[in-house]
Parts: sequence; C-alpha cells; structure tokens
Amino acid sequence: MQKAIRDGRRGTRAAQQLIDDRKREYTLNMMKPGTHLRLLSAPKSAPARRNTGAIPAGIAASVGFGLLAIGFDQLCESFKRRKMKRYEALSDGAAHIATALAVSIPAMPFVEHKARLAALAALSAVTIDLDHLVAARSVRLIPCMTMPERPASHSLLTVSIVSYAAERLWPGTQSGLALTLGLGSHLLRDLATGGAPLFFPRRVIEMPRPPVATMMLSLGIFGRWYARRLLDPSRPRRSNPAVLAPEALVVGSRAIRAIRRHPSAA
Repeated sequence: MQKAIRDGRRGTRAAQQLIDDRKREYTLNMMKPGTHLRLLSAPKSAPARRNTGAIPAGIAASVGFGLLAIGFDQLCESFKRRKMKRYEALSDGAAHIATALAVSIPAMPFVEHKARLAALAALSAVTIDLDHLVAARSVRLIPCMTMPERPASHSLLTVSIVSYAAERLWPGTQSGLALTLGLGSHLLRDLATGGAPLFFPRRVIEMPRPPVATMMLSLGIFGRWYARRLLDPSRPRRSNPAVLAPEALVVGSRAIRAIRRHPSAA
C-alpha cells in the first residue's frame, strides 16, 4: 500500500516537472525578439488599406482627354474664323474623338473588352458625319461643310437604332454601350457647334457650351454607372438586360390583342 502511494507521488512529481519544463520552454521562446509579435498577429488578417486619396481608375485619363477635346475645339473655332476649312475639319474630327474617349474611359474598368469599347466609341464619333456625304450628294469637303444645317440622322433615334442593332449583333461585347457613348458625345458637341436635329428632323436645337459640358459629364457618369451596375457578364447571349425591352413590348402587345380577340381563352 505504501509502495503504491510512493509510486503515485513520484508520478505526480514527474508530471509536474514535465509541466514546469514546458512552461520554461514557452517562456524562453516568448522572450526571443519578435516572437510575441508574430504570435499576436498570426490569427488576424491584415486589414485592407483604404486608398482614399487615390483617383478612381479611368478618371484621370478621362479628364486628360477632356482637356484635349477643349484644345481641339478651340483650334476648330480659330480655323473656322479664318475660313481654313480643311484644318477646321481635321480639328473638328480630333475634338470628336477626344470627347468620345473622355466619356467612354470612365466605363472601361468595368467592361471585359476595354480596347473594343474605346475603339468603337472613337470610331462612331466620327463615322456619323458620313451622312453629310449623302445629304450634300458630294464627297468634296467644302459642300459637306457648308450645308445650312446638319442631316436629320444626327438624332437620338439614330443612336437608339444603332446601339440596339449592335447589342443584338455582338452580344456580350459592350458594343451597344460604346456606340451610345460615342454617338451621344458627338451629338452633344454638335449642340454647341451649330446645333443638331436632336428630336425632330426639321427642328435644330442649339445650346451654349456650359450646359453641353454638364451633359457631357453626365454622359460619362452614366456610362460608368451602367457598366458597373447593369452589364451582366453571366448572360451568354445578352450583355444588356434592357435590350429585351422592345421585344417584351411586342410580345406583350400581341398577347393583349389575342386576349381581346378571344376573351373566353383568358
């Protein structure tokens, strides 16, 4: 009996000695430089740094192209006063391209095909003026630039048709958004440089530059918001959920007519 008690006491002292050894080892490790800092910081992940002072992606480049567009616009006005038609046409086209890039670049961080967006916006901003050739019935520069007013195709209806067609032909590529921004920026600039038949073919609307600049800024903000919130890359055949709206109207109207013709079927 006494032997068992002695063996138990020896076992208890051995266990206590083992615990004391572990404590001393832990204490020595904690005393090493940097060990306690690593132990404290290991379970927690480093908090994300908020870059509050940085300019959002695309905004700086957009401002740069906006300033470039203003410079080309001033050159265009100078050439116009001096009746230098060729240089006026070149500076006018450059101003349209710079303006289109200024309003489309803010949307680029949120689209998949960035180069396509910029290229289509810039290209559409100048190719819309090809309707001058049809209206003037001439490929010469002077007849195209001396028309009394811009053609009727410089309208919101043209922008809507072209953008919808692009969305149907090239779904998932943000082509509709690119054409909307490019053609929209062209029409807005035309409002400040002689006016355009924005809503009706025979009613030319002209506005001063400050309100047009505000609308241009709003167009850029709309493009960025649209690309960030409404484009849906998960849809395999549509990048724009609203592209189905005209089809929905047609189908809905047909359904209503069918119900009216056959009320018993409803």
